Amino acid sequence: MKSGESAQHGQLHGNKPAGGLEQGDMLNRYGELRKQLAHIGPVCNGTVMSVYRKCGKPNCGCKESEQMQHGPYHIWTRKENGKTVTRSLSEKQARLCSRYIENFKKMESVIEKMKKLTIQVIERQK
Repeated sequence: MKSGESAQHGQLHGNKPAGGLEQGDMLNRYGELRKQLAHIGPVCNGTVMSVYRKCGKPNCGCKESEQMQHGPYHIWTRKENGKTVTRSLSEKQARLCSRYIENFKKMESVIEKMKKLTIQVIERQK
């Protein structure tokens, strides 16, 4: 364990201001970010799309007009181990998955703020 680390909470310590913030302000901000992270909820990555399609039957009206196309079909696309994975979802699953994708974006944003704050702390230490 190095100086400036807390084994119990992983808090940032030191006496120098970081990015214009005093030590206490910095610790408070980091704590706020940790709380935000804890309340985000389930996460997943990818994209959910709703698409309409032509069926291919020769006498179906979907060939003549976009308003007659079939759907919506909900498609979830994501990367797994470097490969694109695509799944069809029900409407309920699509809504749920979209919410979890938004949670993932929020999580990434909070973690990025935590990283920037941590970098400021490291760079201010002598």
